[in-house]
Amino acid sequence: MKDSRFIRKHSDRLISRRDAVTQRIVFFFFVVFLQSCYHPTPPEAFEDLKTLQGKWTSTGQTLFNEHWQLVSDTLMTGTGFSLNGKDTVFQERLKIFRTGDNIWYAVQPDPEKEYIFFRLMKSGYRHWTFENPVNDYPAIIIYLLKKDSILETRTTNIRGNKEVIFTFKKSSQ
Repeated sequence: MKDSRFIRKHSDRLISRRDAVTQRIVFFFFVVFLQSCYHPTPPEAFEDLKTLQGKWTSTGQTLFNEHWQLVSDTLMTGTGFSLNGKDTVFQERLKIFRTGDNIWYAVQPDPEKEYIFFRLMKSGYRHWTFENPVNDYPAIIIYLLKKDSILETRTTNIRGNKEVIFTFKKSSQ
């Protein structure tokens, strides 16, 4: 008699634990499925890009910073720069803007040169891929917001080679 009560009591616990684990697994895959189905319109994608606002500092060996600010409902401006101590060794001007059904990423690596434009080709939940197939390097720029305070950027040539990855931590709004 005691054995059957013990088995019944513990089997209920095992079943409820198994159900809880199953529910968590189903919920996880449901969230992943929803994120993979998200294909924003250009206005939605630009709204999502606003999460880049603020100051970002790289965490790797190469110290690089990006500062983004919202100028209007269709324009963000930014600066990318690298420091050696307190000296700026590299600086570029950045823009992300929407015109009609297109979103563009523009970079001016030198004040005496024209902007180089990259068109938004793919976007989804917290990731954006900009491309310019006629630019030698980079031809592809990817922004991936891993957490609210962790940003990863990747640059590659058009074949996906010569990948350079920067990981940034948000330092302020």
